[in-house]
Amino acid sequence: MKTSRTLISLLALWLAGPAMVSVYAAPPQYTFTTIDPPAELGAFASAFGNNNAGVVVGNFVTVDESLAGFIVQKGIFTEVTVPGAAPDNLGALNDVNDHGDAVGSFSDGDTGIGHSFIRSKDGTFTVLPDAAPDAVVTEATGINNQGDVVGFYLDASFAAHGFILSKGVLTTYNYPGGTRTLLTHINDRGQITGIRRDSDGVRRGFVLQGGVTTNIEVPGALNTRAHSINNLGQVVGYYDDSDLVAHGFLFKDGVYTTIDFPDAADTALLDINDRGEIAGTYDEFSHGLVATPGK
Repeated sequence: MKTSRTLISLLALWLAGPAMVSVYAAPPQYTFTTIDPPAELGAFASAFGNNNAGVVVGNFVTVDESLAGFIVQKGIFTEVTVPGAAPDNLGALNDVNDHGDAVGSFSDGDTGIGHSFIRSKDGTFTVLPDAAPDAVVTEATGINNQGDVVGFYLDASFAAHGFILSKGVLTTYNYPGGTRTLLTHINDRGQITGIRRDSDGVRRGFVLQGGVTTNIEVPGALNTRAHSINNLGQVVGYYDDSDLVAHGFLFKDGVYTTIDFPDAADTALLDINDRGEIAGTYDEFSHGLVATPGK
């Protein structure tokens, strides 16, 4: 577990933190599947994205203790690394659209600067422009079927800012009054999930559309992280209880529902497709998961 703590992705590190909660509607019946790499490749996997074709992407720690990305398709686990990347991040993947285009980040082997990329279905890598001239990290966290990309970057002072890359135009987004902003996912309707940290130090989720924000905050929780929104407007993310244990949530039709991997130490839900299938991680970002709703 120490290895996973040191090599966990930057996105996961920025999402970590405490809370307390209320009880919500009983969760629907889900079938849970664990995603782990083959032992000869490594361990400590987290599933950050899934599309409507059942493709799952994420990251894991390799046997030589590097952080790499993965794609799982039709049960086959494929390691993803960006040529020339540094071992601390060889190419962690955060999302995948229905065309099979996946986004993520890697660390430059020469400069150590973090850059974003798109990996196309055929395995071709395209490095995206840094979100700002002084950015020390640019991390793409979401991509929709139109090819719009969202994410966040750290400036020279390590302050976090959201960004949107659409039709070649890159726009910085800072939540009004927030001290840090992360954009985490974008659906085909242009709805964007995000997380901001306010001046009181609390993390709160939101949905951004057309410049208008809607608050996503689990009742009673100190911190709420909204991590993904599908084309039906369903939001998933996670929060922490009074014992600082993370729990996944689904926000659907105005109702927050807690969804946890059975008997896990903690759960984080990170993406949801239009069939309601959820990707995520449990036990301190050490195992990937897919939660499939019952009929």
